[in-house]
Amino acid sequence: MTHPIQHFLEETPRASLLVGPTPLHPMRAFHEAEGIAALIKRDDMTGLGPGGNKVRSLEFLLGDALSQNSGVVLAAGPAQSNLCALTAAACARVGLPCELVLNGSEPERKEGNLLLAQIMGAKLHFLGPCDGDTRNQHVEELAQTYQQQGRCPYVIRNGASTGRGALGYTAAAVELSRQCRDRDIRDMTVFLPGGNGGMCAGLIYGNELLGRPFRVVVISVEDDRETLIQHITEIIHGAEEITGLPFGVPVTRSAEVIDSYRGEGWGKNTPESEQEIFSFARSEGIFIENVYNSKVLVGMRDWINKGKIQGTVCFLHSGGLGSLFAQY
Repeated sequence: MTHPIQHFLEETPRASLLVGPTPLHPMRAFHEAEGIAALIKRDDMTGLGPGGNKVRSLEFLLGDALSQNSGVVLAAGPAQSNLCALTAAACARVGLPCELVLNGSEPERKEGNLLLAQIMGAKLHFLGPCDGDTRNQHVEELAQTYQQQGRCPYVIRNGASTGRGALGYTAAAVELSRQCRDRDIRDMTVFLPGGNGGMCAGLIYGNELLGRPFRVVVISVEDDRETLIQHITEIIHGAEEITGLPFGVPVTRSAEVIDSYRGEGWGKNTPESEQEIFSFARSEGIFIENVYNSKVLVGMRDWINKGKIQGTVCFLHSGGLGSLFAQY
C-alpha cells in the first residue's frame, strides 16, 4: 500500500531534474572502526550541473513555477552559492530564463560556481558588498518590476529552504528508506549538514512520516542548536501546510541536532574540518568542500571514535564541488 506522503509526492507538480536514486555505497574511511559499517549517500551525483542537494528542492520549486506559467526565475546568494549555480542549470534544463542576484562585486575573472552559472546562461546581478537582507530586498524589488511587466517571476527564497523546497528531501527519505529495505539495513544513522535548515527539515519530516526507518543526526555548520531547530521547525510547518500531513512531534524527538562542530560558523573552517577535506579525498577519491560536508564528517568521525554510534552509519554528501574551486 502506498504511503500518503509517497502519494502526495507523486501527484504534486515536479520538474524532472534528478538522476536517481543517487548511489549508496561503502566508504573505505572508518573501515577499521569496530561495529561500524560506513556508507555514503552520493547526493553530489544528482545529475545536473555540478550536482548537489539543491537539485532535489528545485524539482518541486520549478515544478511549481512551471505550473504557474512563470516567465523568469530569480534566485539569490553569495557569489559561490551552490543553489545559484544549480538554479541556473535547472532553468536551462526546463527552458526558463534565470537571473541571479549576488551580494559582492563582479570579479575580473569568474571561477567556481560563478563561472558555471555564467556558462549556463544566467543573467547575473552584482550588488557589491552588502548583507543578505539588502540582497533579498533587491530580489523582491526586481520581482515586483517584472510582475508589473507581465513576466510572472518566480522567486526562490531563503536558499530554497522553504516548505515546498523541503519536499525534495522528504522524497529523499522515501528513496533512502527503500534502499535500506532492499539491502535489509535496519539500523542506519544518517549524518547530514544543517545550514539554513531546508535539507535536514525535509529529511526529518519524511523520516518521521515513514515511521523513522533511520536515525538522523544533523551537524550544524552555521547557527547554534536552538536557532537551527527553530529554522527546521518553521520549514517543517511550511511542508505540513502544503501536504496536509502533520509532523506531530518536536524536532528534538525526531532527530539529534548538534552544534559543537561549527566553529565560527558558515564558511569558516575549524582545524579539523580543514584537514578533513584532504584526508577524505585521499582515502575515498571523493571531493568535499569546506562549508557543509567537511564539518559533518568531523562530527561523524568524532562520534565513531568515541563509541557514540554503532551499526550502519551513512554520510549524506550534499555536493558543492563547484564552490571548492574558489575556496583555495
